[in-house]
Amino acid sequence: MAQNNSALVDSTDQTGIVNAGPGGTKIQIHGTIDAQKAINELSKFGLISFSRDQTFKSSKFSIHFFKPVKKLKELYNLGDEILVVCGNNSMTMFKSRVKDFIDYILYSTEEYKNRLDKVSCFVIDYNKDISEIIGNDRIENPSSRLIVPFSYAEMIAGLTDEILQARLRSVLYERDLFGLNSPLQDDVLFFGKQRSVLIADLYGKYRQGEHGGLFGLRRIGKTSILNLLRNRIDKAGGVVAYFDCTKYHFQKWNSFLHQIIIDIANRYKNINEELRIALPQDFELPLDASRYNETEAPISFENDLLSLYRALNNKRILLIFDEIEAIGFSTSPSLHWKEQNDALYFWQAMRSVFQTHPYLMSFIITGVNPKIVELSKINEFDNPIFNALTAHYISLFDYDDVKTMVSSIGRYVGLHFEEEIYTRLVDDYGGHPFLIRQVCSQMNKEILENHEERPFIISKYRYEKHSEDYQAQMTGVIEQILGVLQEHYPNEYELLKILALDGSAAFKRKIQFGNNNVAAHLLGYCLIKKVEGDYYINIMSILKYLRDKYRYDKTLTSWEDKRTRIGLRRNDIEQKLRKLISANLQMKYGRKAKEQLVSRVRKTTKDTSQIDRMSPKDFKGAMNELYFSQLKLLIKDSWPDYQNLFNDRVKFEHFFDTINSYRADAHSKELSEEDEAILNISFKFFEACLADI
Repeated sequence: MAQNNSALVDSTDQTGIVNAGPGGTKIQIHGTIDAQKAINELSKFGLISFSRDQTFKSSKFSIHFFKPVKKLKELYNLGDEILVVCGNNSMTMFKSRVKDFIDYILYSTEEYKNRLDKVSCFVIDYNKDISEIIGNDRIENPSSRLIVPFSYAEMIAGLTDEILQARLRSVLYERDLFGLNSPLQDDVLFFGKQRSVLIADLYGKYRQGEHGGLFGLRRIGKTSILNLLRNRIDKAGGVVAYFDCTKYHFQKWNSFLHQIIIDIANRYKNINEELRIALPQDFELPLDASRYNETEAPISFENDLLSLYRALNNKRILLIFDEIEAIGFSTSPSLHWKEQNDALYFWQAMRSVFQTHPYLMSFIITGVNPKIVELSKINEFDNPIFNALTAHYISLFDYDDVKTMVSSIGRYVGLHFEEEIYTRLVDDYGGHPFLIRQVCSQMNKEILENHEERPFIISKYRYEKHSEDYQAQMTGVIEQILGVLQEHYPNEYELLKILALDGSAAFKRKIQFGNNNVAAHLLGYCLIKKVEGDYYINIMSILKYLRDKYRYDKTLTSWEDKRTRIGLRRNDIEQKLRKLISANLQMKYGRKAKEQLVSRVRKTTKDTSQIDRMSPKDFKGAMNELYFSQLKLLIKDSWPDYQNLFNDRVKFEHFFDTINSYRADAHSKELSEEDEAILNISFKFFEACLADI
């Protein structure tokens, strides 16, 4: 048998015996004749170290452990031993049960779980379309493990080095594991030391009948943690139901209570391969929805929950409410939750149940911040869950977490990163895992687009060269992360702006006036940090975003600085108006755009010298000869072309005149506070209208 990087020779004889191990130990290859032939082909590229038949939920498989040669391990970051699953019947065998079986082998079987690669495995199937089937499954479940598929037909026809590497590349290199957007469904790509501790803590609260709260920024990984918690409870034979509140806020509080009962019953009604517990076949709930009218809903909910509890072997029921802002008082998009008493009545019903029957249920709420349990009153009534739980925030990754995540995922897509890059990722993105993965995804796409050979080493110089581009490409993600603060928690957003624009001293002055709780939330998100009594924004890309977006909102004290800023804002608006008018004329009149421009300017001025300067020039040059005041007249002259952009003609004219009359270069004296405020309103009107120009 070859001992170098080249392919190993065929070492399987006709009886299904294969040589394995340095001593030439022979092991019996199990499975069908086809499975033995397939493993024979695979053994050309490594050692077969283990083989057995196994039944799982009435389906028969043969499993084999494959030790790839050094070349394959290095090229594709394969573990010392890879699981190979072979189907033992001629029917299509790849379905959820197969993935459950793989999970069982890799995680639940003490005999194997610490020796096999946790991310990659091989599946050999009788279906000739197995590659397409698994490819489609990968699209539907992007965070699932990496399954390298082969059909028996192609294996028995002969597995060459070229075929094997092409298949490995298609599964490992051509899939952007950094760019995953969906919450994780399992722990294959789960990273972060603190997150595992959080799952254990929340599981412990469930076992003890306590309530939990999980909070943090958008895209920080809350739903992934909840998914893994649900998996743990399912495997332990517990009862858990998950509710994404963005789907339910349309319902009234009493209808939502009914929906909770329906969803629990539906989840456990039939025997589910993933669940260890199910409702009896003859179990039925009363179907009459009228039982959940506003008068009877709390009693009906309590009785139905008790019925489910007894039918599910007296197992405590955990209710998980994700995206809690959607049904929160003052934060919901639906008025009956946001302003009326739905939140009050809903949580009164919940509290009544867990106070009367503490063994029956507990709940976990997740969202951006714990405002829902910090409000002492809802419409002048006591909040039923005020201080009902301890809030846990999801922290950002530290250096070790970032290095582990980026290097681990990188190896599976054939990328290696110089050490300094991990430090830069922490500095630039503060350890926010989603932001960091998206930046790494951009690097991965560059390598793919440039057709550079993998494995590929990304140098610190390459990162430095493109770092500003990466930050610019993250603008949309940052807006998504901060958007929930801007929409639901404006005080937090304004405090963050003050810190970004005016610094720690201004921030500390602001929090002296009843904003300590708001500052505590920002610290909990790890958006800001406190060092020796001063506050700083923790994520440099967010700091840069806020400074760029609100560059004109920084507090200035000297008139010279204010004069400079007025000039910059006016010039920016003027240039955008010129672009707008130019684009409109060219779109409407094409080559005659300059002729139309000169004709219209004649109506606005008696200055023949300006017309003379415009006439011989090209269109762009003619546009540059326009005075600022003429831009207003040109837009008024064709108002129907611009009314959708500026919307209000009166405001347009008034604010334009204000900007034109308060030209900083025409005023040597300082403006009054009132004049500054009027000018600022005028600037903001045009900046908002022209934001996309």
